[in-house]
Amino acid sequence: MGLATRPPLPETTKPPWRAAPSDQPDEGSIRMTEKNHSTPARVVQIGGSQVHRISYKGEPVVTFAMVDEIHQRVDGTAKRNFNENRDRFIEGEDFTELTSDEIRTMSREGVFPARSARGTILTRRGYLKLVKPMNDDRAWQVQGEMIDRYFAVEQAVAAVTSAASAALSREARLQFKQSFWLAQKLKLEGNQAILSANRATKVLTGVDMMGLLGVGAIAAPDNEALLAPTAIGQQLGGYKAHDVNSHLIAFGYQTMFRDHKGHPIYEPTDKGKAAGGVMQDTDKKHGNGVPVRQLRWASRIVDLLRADLAEAAA
Repeated sequence: MGLATRPPLPETTKPPWRAAPSDQPDEGSIRMTEKNHSTPARVVQIGGSQVHRISYKGEPVVTFAMVDEIHQRVDGTAKRNFNENRDRFIEGEDFTELTSDEIRTMSREGVFPARSARGTILTRRGYLKLVKPMNDDRAWQVQGEMIDRYFAVEQAVAAVTSAASAALSREARLQFKQSFWLAQKLKLEGNQAILSANRATKVLTGVDMMGLLGVGAIAAPDNEALLAPTAIGQQLGGYKAHDVNSHLIAFGYQTMFRDHKGHPIYEPTDKGKAAGGVMQDTDKKHGNGVPVRQLRWASRIVDLLRADLAEAAA
């Protein structure tokens, strides 16, 4: 079933919620707040309205109500479209169902109505899936602005430069920003742009921005700890990393090929991605400047492999 769409609402339609009197936004402003209380919400202009970014585990996210409001759809349209196409969305990658404590916290911040029983948030990927069928003028206008402004990785860059500013020279901070800008012009995105900017800054100024923050790798967000095959083998009772990789291949969680030097390269299958397998960028580089990527697993893979091994032995 395709995602149903609704005609845009008239521009005079009011947002489905308003801020408390002590924190009332201007007309045309959509009431959202950052999940991180220590960081003020960054306001971005989307389709002529002020949108306050919501972040969850460091990543920008949106709610169904935000999608309806930003795209000027009838209340409940986004949620209905999501429910009708639920099998097309992957939990943990496209959306997250919040816990009751998280819902209460975000309700106090005005993100959800008071006493909401359920709360769902969409990632950048989930948002793009949800709005893909929309082709009205409003959709064409705001989709690009949402990607370029709301979901932009600039927030991560700002966090790096802000946290390190006390220890860095002005030259190093300016070099990082300039290198990041150049990386984007070269069509590098996300983690690759950040890692490339950090490498250039280190070469030109001797300052390792990420190193000062104690960051050696940038992992994809996940609700569970990420494990390497060695750690998985230890939890399974003493399997070697090679054996773990062989089992992951045998049970359909990953594939393996070899690079031009004969080194094994592992990538998750669709089944592996659903089980929590993610490719992780590191601060190491190949000779061509591309970041070295490593396959890591959510901790739930241990129970899945244990069950697979028991079934195979039965």
